[in-house]
Amino acid sequence: MSEPGMASGAWWPHSRNLSEELGGLFALWPSSSGRIARVLYSPPDWDDRPRSVAVPGRRVKTGSFPRDDTRQLVLTMLDGRRLAIDVIAPETPADEAAALLLDAGGRRSPAVPVRATTDACETNEARSAWDDDGGHP
Repeated sequence: MSEPGMASGAWWPHSRNLSEELGGLFALWPSSSGRIARVLYSPPDWDDRPRSVAVPGRRVKTGSFPRDDTRQLVLTMLDGRRLAIDVIAPETPADEAAALLLDAGGRRSPAVPVRATTDACETNEARSAWDDDGGHP
């Protein structure tokens, strides 16, 4: 498990709708990092509070602690490992988000997901950090 407060990577979702955004995270998650079985989230990061979310091919249980404001997701893997992933607010300017993603990549995380687009918000530097950490689709 990741140390409490120590993130294994970072994620920059498009919106504050967890029900919609988790599908993108799961689609980008490298299979070599394991299968995600459950997601715990920090309530201040999201406008919705789902108990489960549809992701590609299945539903995954989600949960949170009422007063959690860690700005992280905790991913419980099928093998029991737990990985903490920093959540970068969707409204974060692109250059600042890219720097945060690169910093997370420097931790040599199992995965550093970025936005699932190739628009101007995703820099080549952020994309290469993702490529170095397990794959970019």
